[in-house]
Amino acid sequence: MSKKSRVWLAVVLVLVLLLGAGVFALFRLPMTKSSAAEAAAHDLAEEQLNSDVWHEKDLAQGLFDRVTKALGKRVDLRSVTVDDITEAEGRTVATLDWSWANNDGESWEYSSQLPLEKNGLFWWADLTEQAVHPKLGKGGRFALRANPGGRGKILGADGEVLMAEGKVIDIGVHPNRLEPDTIGRLVSGLNDGVDSLDLDAADLEKSVDDAAGNQLVPVVTLREDDYRSVKSAIHDLPGVLFSEDTQTLTRSRGFAQATLGSAGPASAEDIENSEGEIIAGDIVGRTGLQKTYDSRLSGPGSVEVFAKGDPTDDKGGKTKLTSLHAFESQDGEDLETTLDVDIQTAADDAAAAAKKPAAVVAIRPSDGQVLAVANHDPAGAAWDRALSGQYAPGSVFKIASGLALLDAGVKPDDDIDCPKTVNIGGKSFKNAEDEVLGIVSFAEDFAHSCNTAFVSSSEKVTGDEVAEAAAQLGMLGDTSAIGAKMASVPTDDDEVTHAAQMIGQGKVQTSPLAVATMAASVEAGETITPQLVLGEALDEAKSDDGQGAGKGTGDGSEPPSLDADAAKEISTMMRAVVTEGTATALKDVPGDPVHGKTGTAEYGEETPPRTHSWFAGFQGDLAVAVLVEDGGFGAEAAVPVAHEFFDSVN
Repeated sequence: MSKKSRVWLAVVLVLVLLLGAGVFALFRLPMTKSSAAEAAAHDLAEEQLNSDVWHEKDLAQGLFDRVTKALGKRVDLRSVTVDDITEAEGRTVATLDWSWANNDGESWEYSSQLPLEKNGLFWWADLTEQAVHPKLGKGGRFALRANPGGRGKILGADGEVLMAEGKVIDIGVHPNRLEPDTIGRLVSGLNDGVDSLDLDAADLEKSVDDAAGNQLVPVVTLREDDYRSVKSAIHDLPGVLFSEDTQTLTRSRGFAQATLGSAGPASAEDIENSEGEIIAGDIVGRTGLQKTYDSRLSGPGSVEVFAKGDPTDDKGGKTKLTSLHAFESQDGEDLETTLDVDIQTAADDAAAAAKKPAAVVAIRPSDGQVLAVANHDPAGAAWDRALSGQYAPGSVFKIASGLALLDAGVKPDDDIDCPKTVNIGGKSFKNAEDEVLGIVSFAEDFAHSCNTAFVSSSEKVTGDEVAEAAAQLGMLGDTSAIGAKMASVPTDDDEVTHAAQMIGQGKVQTSPLAVATMAASVEAGETITPQLVLGEALDEAKSDDGQGAGKGTGDGSEPPSLDADAAKEISTMMRAVVTEGTATALKDVPGDPVHGKTGTAEYGEETPPRTHSWFAGFQGDLAVAVLVEDGGFGAEAAVPVAHEFFDSVN
């Protein structure tokens, strides 16, 4: 082939390639208005504006994303289809049918008009806010607000309502409407009329001074019955305003409050941290069972969609909202618990008798059901120390270490010396108040809570055997499905730590729930699993975290079974604690014989160390654990609370 022929061949190939590319581009571009409309509808349904039908893809995508962003994870776009194409007054528009759905599958459907225009041979789509929804103006966008139904109730034994929505009164003041001494009389009236309310007039006065003249300053939210008790004293005070609202409330003020928990409107922080899961208007569980079972109690979470105006066109500082569609609200489901109203009331009253922060947990040994969980703090802190607190158990743990010694062959009538002090690995251990019993039976050492006898016996058992005994007594079970913690008993090989753990010190940590479970297992003669939530809700929680709330050792394995004879021996020794040992103050409790064990647990770095006060025991088919933080000796702080509890129950 000549050079000239090769040049012409190359020219022909280039022309063929250019022609092919042009034909390809020609077929990609919309040649008809129907093809343009269909391409646009397809892109919108996919929420990805990728085809060549748009004048400016990036601008169109940006507008679509801005308009629909608020719908987030609560409303999904299901389809966009072309219904018709019309021409009028020189305009060509495609009518689009939109279909959205909420998380429960309920549909929201409407039509809009998408402008089309012809430029040369091709048709183009022009995306506007009105093309996404006809009630959206320029610069507008969707806004979303929760439209929740009623929150589910928390029920107790026999279907008793423990927590449900109830009426509250919000009390506030308008700074520019106040008269002299209004704040003082308001605070005085509230504090005098509502038990345990402790408002500070100086703090409220500062809030008023810092507020703008027309800015309402909130003072307090009261239950309706509390409001009625102070209404006559405060209702006519100048500048004081009242408004009704609803709130999730316990059956009475303070009733199992920390355990049942609280729920309230989502805060800005809740919304920001939820990555679209929570929106304005949602009611969210904040603490306790309200938080653990929030999705069940709150239901599917219906929403209302609004058209929100351009923020640059605000009138009077407010952005106009126009309701477009409200999905049907649905109520949440009730949650069944094992809490017994009478037992819980007795536990709440008993805990409130303590002068320091206290917790009381009651369990029915025959079935493991938790009948009461009470928390009290004179300072008002409402965290659930009864279920979640972790403390050194002190001498109540001698129930577990005592079981380990029995399993190792020690008999209740074996003589074990109880000197004033004993040295283990260079560390000196002593008895409370330097008590000396001398050579007495193991049962007597237990009744009088002799530290030196248990410490010197540490060589008879290993750390593994002590942890195994704790597992037999249910202390190491898994209760994560109800948001609770049990106990931790490290199998430490260090002889000093091991000796300390024989008396509930060292690295042993436990919750009052685990201590109550220990006492319940002794009475039942078998390993007890505490049960607080009933039915499908508990199964759902187990599935969610991949764990159950059944028997276990904390590592997923089954614990060795509790020997009924050994449990009976521990039970007999616990009775002696009441008849002749450290808990004789309980001898006069009416009803069945009380069995128990006191505990004094050292903590902190002070000299002498500060101590928590414990009691663990049972009466008939009712086991109880009492903790008084920083309470001193168990006999001095925890035993009186236990006495109050048993008296109330009986």
